[in-house]
Amino acid sequence: MRTIKAAAAAALLSLPFLPLPSAAEAATTPPMGWSSRSLGCSVSEQSVRQAADALASLAPLGYRYVIIDDCWLAAQRDGGALAPDAARFPGGIAALAGYVHGKGLKLGLSLSAGTKACSGGGPGSYRSEAADAAQVKAWGVDYVKYDWCSVPTADFPGKNVQQIAQALYPPMRQALGPDVVFAMNNEDGSTVPWLWGKDAGATTWRTNVYNRPIADSYATMVDLWETNQLRAEYAGQGSWADPDLIQAGRGGMTETEYRTQFTLWAMGAAPLILQAAPAQAPASVVANPKVIAVDQDPLGAHGTLVKSDGWFHVLSKPLAGGDRAVALFNESDRAAVVSTRLGGRHRVEDLWSGAVTATTDELAAQVPAHAALLYRVSKNREQAPPVVTFEADPPRFLGDDRPATLEPGVTGELVTRVTNTGATARLRDVEVTAQAPEGWRIEARTPARTSRLDGGETFTVTWAVTAPAPGTYEVTFRYGDRTATAVVLVAKAPGSGRTYLSDLAWTRATNYFGPVEKDTSNGERAAGDGRPLTIEGVTYAKGLGTHAPADIEFYAGGRCTAVEFHAGIDDEVGAAGSVGFEVWADGGRVAYSGLLTGAMPARKVTAPVEGARFVRLVATNGGDNATSDHADFADATITCK
Repeated sequence: MRTIKAAAAAALLSLPFLPLPSAAEAATTPPMGWSSRSLGCSVSEQSVRQAADALASLAPLGYRYVIIDDCWLAAQRDGGALAPDAARFPGGIAALAGYVHGKGLKLGLSLSAGTKACSGGGPGSYRSEAADAAQVKAWGVDYVKYDWCSVPTADFPGKNVQQIAQALYPPMRQALGPDVVFAMNNEDGSTVPWLWGKDAGATTWRTNVYNRPIADSYATMVDLWETNQLRAEYAGQGSWADPDLIQAGRGGMTETEYRTQFTLWAMGAAPLILQAAPAQAPASVVANPKVIAVDQDPLGAHGTLVKSDGWFHVLSKPLAGGDRAVALFNESDRAAVVSTRLGGRHRVEDLWSGAVTATTDELAAQVPAHAALLYRVSKNREQAPPVVTFEADPPRFLGDDRPATLEPGVTGELVTRVTNTGATARLRDVEVTAQAPEGWRIEARTPARTSRLDGGETFTVTWAVTAPAPGTYEVTFRYGDRTATAVVLVAKAPGSGRTYLSDLAWTRATNYFGPVEKDTSNGERAAGDGRPLTIEGVTYAKGLGTHAPADIEFYAGGRCTAVEFHAGIDDEVGAAGSVGFEVWADGGRVAYSGLLTGAMPARKVTAPVEGARFVRLVATNGGDNATSDHADFADATITCK
């Protein structure tokens, strides 16, 4: 590791902090492409060429950058110069850049502002910014992702992390010049790059507040989007807020959730950099030219929230030429109507389905759980059918996030609603049909057809539904070429008397490490890897083994009276761990164990659950780390009528 004296560090801090307006020429719209991050240190010259071959078919849509994210460097410099790892990149970077350019694409590399690369053991560019920039440019590199790793903060006494970052990033930006995309990847929130990245000439700047890559999960994606929205005021033409890579094709989310990420990233004028292999990224998500056009719009605006109640969000983004993009995002676990006022008559194009409608003011739709719908809205008076809101199983109350619930063999009800929301013309011959899973019975209890539906009117149909067996199902309803889907949970309540909860099927369960285990402790990995439930030397044959935080839900059907268990931390973690045990009946907590540690005996918990439709057992972390929180619900039972 090389260090510098305080005087040299002070010189870096005193470098002129000049805006570079010409830097926007390198990327007049947010960069699009592919990153090798998923490959880690298995990346190679061959894998990069394969990615370039596959990405070439997406180039007409704007995907241009093939970015090698770490592990390309040799462990040591060669005569003071950067060198590629000879085993992974035997042909060298210049030849690879030539190959990528021959595909009509551009090459990107990662470098580090510190003394070492983030992965792979190669050298950083600390105090070698000018030489390293000249070298990668000579190789033909078009994009540099500048990481924040192994930064020698001790060389900058009295300076905070932000000040150090402001000293280390501009020299590389200026050395690269305006023709190279400069992606500031200092994702440690304390460097606050959104406050100064544009003035530093950054093409993009990371908006994470944790120094770690995005996980391929819905919850993480939403968290990063919310953080990114807080930086919207700082983003704009030529300097883009970067909430991290597009996950579509990796397998951790549903296609609906991947489409949501793509929609939210497009509304934020974010870089669209694929993490999955280009051949694996679903075209239905990443190759929609009209959605990409929203991201790549020349105006470069970052979409902002029009309204939000925490679960349901409306975003608006002005577009060049006077149009605007509007996204309706349902963050919750249940389909719900999301709406906004547009003010006056508008043409409305659904950019995912292609449907064109018109409205005199309101734009509304039933948005599936975890989904985002995207519209292009314009003020022309084109003749088009009115916006229609078609709902299946609307929520019963604000915040209702449970699916409709039926018991096997017991007839229940579902409701559909068709609303002439756009009010630009009368709807005629409105008919709703239903398609249920095999073995179900479904029939309309009220008329399923009406001859007319004027502007603002709603047509409601009540359906009698009988399901044969437990499980989670979808019931599809159709009106013309529109569909609405109800997610239905079919669950059986416990029988009369006292039943062990580990002998019942839960309706849903979450657990910090591994699955919840029945009649054993939590083994943290695959199902069935636990041990006998043991608390302070007492072994229990029955119960639920979890790792806090955990949440296990059971259907009680309003026919149960009490839940009982012995709460404690399993002996397998010794005296470590701290957990609180709770019981919830529908929306309220009805019992709490108090804080228990691994050095304490089991504590009996009895909870009244009279009349509750759903009962939840919850293990909460005690406020420290979750490493040893093996929370046992020993001898857990429910008593029902």
